[in-house]
Amino acid sequence: MPVTTRRPTTRFVFLAVTAVLAIASTGCGIKPSEQAAADEAATTRSQAIRMGFVVLDTASLESALGRVFADSGDLQAQIQALVADVNAKGGIGGRPLEAVIKVFEAFGDSKLKEEQLCKAFTQDEKVFAVVLVGQFQSNARPCYAKAQTLMLDQTTYPLVQEDFEKLAPYLWQPSFPEYGILLTGLIEGLGRNRFFNDGTTGVLGIDTPENRRLFERDLVPELARVGVTPVDVRWIDNSSSASLQSGQDQAVLSFKSLGVDRLLVVGGQRLAAFMMETGKKQKFFPRYALTTWDNPEFNIANYPDGMQGAVGVSVQPGFDSVPEDDLPFPSGPGEESCVKRLADAGQTFEGRLNARQALQYCDAVDLLYLAFNGYDGPLSAEVFAERVQQLGNEYVSAASYTSSYGPGDFAGSNGYRTIEYEESCRCMKLTGEISRFTR
Repeated sequence: MPVTTRRPTTRFVFLAVTAVLAIASTGCGIKPSEQAAADEAATTRSQAIRMGFVVLDTASLESALGRVFADSGDLQAQIQALVADVNAKGGIGGRPLEAVIKVFEAFGDSKLKEEQLCKAFTQDEKVFAVVLVGQFQSNARPCYAKAQTLMLDQTTYPLVQEDFEKLAPYLWQPSFPEYGILLTGLIEGLGRNRFFNDGTTGVLGIDTPENRRLFERDLVPELARVGVTPVDVRWIDNSSSASLQSGQDQAVLSFKSLGVDRLLVVGGQRLAAFMMETGKKQKFFPRYALTTWDNPEFNIANYPDGMQGAVGVSVQPGFDSVPEDDLPFPSGPGEESCVKRLADAGQTFEGRLNARQALQYCDAVDLLYLAFNGYDGPLSAEVFAERVQQLGNEYVSAASYTSSYGPGDFAGSNGYRTIEYEESCRCMKLTGEISRFTR
């Protein structure tokens, strides 16, 4: 019986050709699903990492208060220069960095304004990380954490270990220490400077559960260790300008009646400056114990009478009016590197006071870059946390005296220097070498 040969159908030919083309297009031995994954990974690596930056508009605050802030230059140009530098080094985990800059009006800060800012960054712009500057409202940080947005917080907002752990892995402070160890360092420094000798001590603080807990847990034992018991502790409600002023007025009356001539301020948030204003009106001039959170430079410029006899500890010399005779500008590898990168981009500064905000931006950008340097996987806050806490001394702050990151650390600064007010230069003179914070 003759053998017959069937011609392949059109459909069979089409399928065969398609299969051959598929094999040819994906490469020998590579499955289509694997190629798709590789293509997707390549596309992901080419997508920009969007990083939000807050720039404070202090003009309205200066006008309303009649106070002067140092000129920081063109902050937006400085940010773009730092971003360009990172991208020239390969970007963030191999992906280009893109700056999303929003100007935040410092005057009239409120929970509503900060919630709006948070939503603008997290919902409208969908940033991966944000550099916070001047965010003093309690609702701000939980808002970003809820949106799973990494926070590189450069605000003198007092954060303790519990705050970081509660909002982990999203909340970090590259240029500051944890506030609890700051207070321990403050009392150590005050003891060395004999601040408490022959004096009567009072404590003034912003009334929050965190500050009250800090006082009982950290300040009371440290004060007892140096033989000091405050004669009065006054907590100020800062929820409105009326309650803030009323609390200060009552505090002054109480302090004066008890002979308080040494005053510790807890919680920052400009309380020392407000108290100096109130004290001037009521002729109350105690010696203040101050930290970077109290912005000594601003107080010197605006309340020199209130600064007489002030001592404390400095974490960031740019905010503490440390004279360049004591600490030349720039000093140290972090500050020198930051200033050089900006100078190469045409951004220069008269002195450290003018560069202080730029130094903080440097720290935030550098920390993000270092965390993902050499990493080519998916970027996330969890990966950032794991890698940051392995950096050790590889992280070098531009804004603070000394820095490092280790297991359990969410704040980068780990040291301070003691300072005291010098009327002849209207500055805070350095009175000691770098001391490391102890837990």
